[in-house]
Amino acid sequence: SDEVNKLFLGMEDLQGIFIGGPGPSKEKFVNDESLDYRLREKILDVVDLGYGGIEGIRALIEKIKDKIANVKYIREKQVMQSFLKEISNDTGLAAYGLEEVQKALSMGAVDKLILSEKLDTYHVNITCSNCNYKESRTAREQELNKLELSIQDESCPDCGSNTFNVSGAVLIIEELGSIAETMGTEVIIISPDTEEGEMLYSTFGGIVANLRFKLTY
Repeated sequence: SDEVNKLFLGMEDLQGIFIGGPGPSKEKFVNDESLDYRLREKILDVVDLGYGGIEGIRALIEKIKDKIANVKYIREKQVMQSFLKEISNDTGLAAYGLEEVQKALSMGAVDKLILSEKLDTYHVNITCSNCNYKESRTAREQELNKLELSIQDESCPDCGSNTFNVSGAVLIIEELGSIAETMGTEVIIISPDTEEGEMLYSTFGGIVANLRFKLTY
């Protein structure tokens, strides 16, 4: 148990522990007084298996796969509830929408960046090949081809030529994730399979954040 304590207590994002094995050894381990109480509280299930080793691990994974999915959803609900609490209490420690969250990220203010798994929006870079004028627009994945065709009929707002072209497109979820990584921000991807996950996408556009400090404009 001492080795287990050393190994797992340092894991900040440990959500739960499943224990499995043949015979009474697993119950003996769970009831060992040297097992830290913080780890004991995270034990989600003790599973009886017919054998140990690699085959035992495979059998354990098969038996607990539905429960693992539930742990994921519980974690996602907790993350969204934490964000919604900041919103409802008007603490100033929450941001939502691409522009606001992107600004907060650039200031190093984002503690947790929360993104919807359904987010399929791109930042599309547009360039005039005549005068090198540049601008950026957003478009969903299914709109990219239509946007590319429509841009060819537009005139450059700077030089007036018809040499507008799409020079690149970056998935916003990847763009924000890269910025978050450089800022030491935790990135959490939320599925739409819970009420909170669907709310993230439909109400907040799939992009929200918990902040370390209030933003000043």
